[in-house]
Amino acid sequence: MSQQQQQQSIKQSTVLALQALSTQEEQLLIYIASLQQQIVTLLQQNEEARVEVAKPLLFSGKIKEVSVFINVAHLYLSIKIIEELEATKMVWVLSYV
Repeated sequence: MSQQQQQQSIKQSTVLALQALSTQEEQLLIYIASLQQQIVTLLQQNEEARVEVAKPLLFSGKIKEVSVFINVAHLYLSIKIIEELEATKMVWVLSYV
């Protein structure tokens, strides 16, 4: 095989490889769009299923209200502020004291 034929063969192989990659890229873009739509749907469903929880009242400092305040704050944190750092949760609770 001559050098020119080898170069022609390499060009043809390259074109075929690029076409295959282009097809794969199109398929991946369609798949990504499908996944994004699934995420939107799940977020909408989650929004509809969201539970409303009352925030605690400002803590007055009375000993008889301590357990109620702690329980309400714990409930709110466990439902609404799940993924935050502990320090963030502490600051949130302290903002009600």
